[in-house]
Amino acid sequence: MRALVISDIHANLQALEAVLAAAPQHDVVWNLGDVVGYGANPNEVVDLASKLNGIVAAAIMTDYAAETWDLASVSTSAS
Repeated sequence: MRALVISDIHANLQALEAVLAAAPQHDVVWNLGDVVGYGANPNEVVDLASKLNGIVAAAIMTDYAAETWDLASVSTSAS
């Protein structure tokens, strides 16, 4: 089995499309997380990522951050 491993998409649709177009032949996509955040296209990225034949790992950095960080400390320029 050949796996394409992707992560840290952060709602960047153009980058995700470019990676998928340039990727070698693969049997499965392992998406290690951080699908949304920062980028301009969260809905489109989630839609495309959900159509990939893959696995999304749990407890990636954004999951940890959502549970532990005080949101008052997050930069407003990152919203």
